[in-house]
Amino acid sequence: MGWCPVGPPYARVVLVEGRRRIDRITSGDYLEGVERRPLTEIREMRLEATEEADLLSYERRLLHGRLAILRAEIERRRGGGEGSLIEQLPKILSEEGRGPSRGQFPAKGPLIDFEHPKRRISKLISDDTLANLRSLSDDEVARIVAELEGVEAEVSGTRRKVLDIVDAMNAELGRRYKSGEADPSDVLTRDV
Repeated sequence: MGWCPVGPPYARVVLVEGRRRIDRITSGDYLEGVERRPLTEIREMRLEATEEADLLSYERRLLHGRLAILRAEIERRRGGGEGSLIEQLPKILSEEGRGPSRGQFPAKGPLIDFEHPKRRISKLISDDTLANLRSLSDDEVARIVAELEGVEAEVSGTRRKVLDIVDAMNAELGRRYKSGEADPSDVLTRDV
């Protein structure tokens, strides 16, 4: 895996051995032989899986926010919304449905480039589209909602797989500490 100057300050190269990192992590063979791998390799694998989970969590949050806005617009059109969508925006976003979460939103680390999820979501629905919802027909809004719901389901499914992999890495590390194969005190002094 290499490094490239993408985003501030640097981002981990997404392509590894000709495949996207997320594809490699979610492939069926990622955890193969994990019980025989060196501790440093398991930690690196866990780190990259955690970074991918963070990116997927961020992408889900972006999708949830846009879906909340679109659903509020549908409700407003049906006569159930009060005031303009702009006036309701703080309430819409604060009441946005929070799905199951494993913690707080990750702090931006030097290895994580959050621009890719932003660009992907912007391709699905731009800020201009959100700003001009009134000009869209009911069918157009419904189509966008359906598309975003499909993407959200895909992202959530991938995120679940990645979190299961992180859990498997944590279980393997815990097993090694419990069996004495690894010294837990090295966690306090390691850089990774």
